[in-house]
Amino acid sequence: DCYGNIVIEFKYDSADSYSGFYAVVGLNGYYGYVGYFGEEDIECKFDSAMPFSDNLACVELNGKWGYINVTGSEVIPCKYDDAKTFSEGLAPVMLNGKWGYVKDNGNEQIKFKYDYAGAFSDNLAPVQIGDKWGFINRIGRVVIDCKYDYAMPFSEGLACVELDGRYGFIDKDGNVVVETKYDGADS
Repeated sequence: DCYGNIVIEFKYDSADSYSGFYAVVGLNGYYGYVGYFGEEDIECKFDSAMPFSDNLACVELNGKWGYINVTGSEVIPCKYDDAKTFSEGLAPVMLNGKWGYVKDNGNEQIKFKYDYAGAFSDNLAPVQIGDKWGFINRIGRVVIDCKYDYAMPFSEGLACVELDGRYGFIDKDGNVVVETKYDGADS
């Protein structure tokens, strides 16, 4: 703690920063969660684990991904080939080689048709179709055409995009705000 007292004993192989009230910890090749007072609230039984986001955590069990709540109960079954954290009530998940999105209640919201899918931010998410990137809205409609070599999530109304090895920024309408002329950039 801030006074130098040991709150969590040094028994874990790894520990991440706290996200909300929990931190991911690793023990003997498995992952779980500890609370603020050092108690192991969710047993180290997962093959992999991500921080909580929107009160759900993405976990891997027996090679498949799903989601648990803060009590450790599986609320979205571990059936996906890959998965990412929730953002704005939706999470990108992969099934049979294609990415789509699930809602926090487990319902599949956006069809599995993307080669990669990123997190929602400002109600838009970057998606890859073939070797090009664009953006979809919360119902899965492409609102910024897939014409970029790479695209990052929006932040404060702008998204970093790559075109022909150069980086710049677009707004939520797809208008170029900062010309794609830079060697590197980040949202």
